[in-house]
Amino acid sequence: MPYVLLIVFVYLAALVDTALAEVLRVGDVTPDLLALAAIVWVLLVPSRWAFLTAGAVALLADLIAPGRVGVGAAWMLLIGFGLSGLVQHARRRRIDRRLPVRLALTAAGLTAWCLGVGATAGLLGDAALPLLPQLVRSLGAALYTSVVALPVLMVAGWTRTERETF
Repeated sequence: MPYVLLIVFVYLAALVDTALAEVLRVGDVTPDLLALAAIVWVLLVPSRWAFLTAGAVALLADLIAPGRVGVGAAWMLLIGFGLSGLVQHARRRRIDRRLPVRLALTAAGLTAWCLGVGATAGLLGDAALPLLPQLVRSLGAALYTSVVALPVLMVAGWTRTERETF
């Protein structure tokens, strides 16, 4: 059942990323909802191997975005692997379902991913901007996507059956 929900959410994220990108644009920055879906998958699925699925979602994002295919997926595999280790540690301490912890992990993962992809695009010459403005734009995208992540993580917390206090 979780994979069916993942397919639906990835499809909706791809639809919003492509069809509604101009509506969500703030200045030169748009949120990356496919990266958000991949990182939230790593945070919510209780598997050490969830980062592989996140890498597949990022590969789909690479296929529908301009630029080199595989850069975003490679960064997502690296960051997802690190996040899955942090999530496993948080689960052992029983703090993985707290909203501030999830939001901090999401923001850290999105920031690392956006900066990694932006730096790679800048270094390979795929970016329209020089490296420093490209990194600033990537940081803005990470911040914007992290803000969008808050309601997503809140809804994910509401769907749990057990009650927790934050």
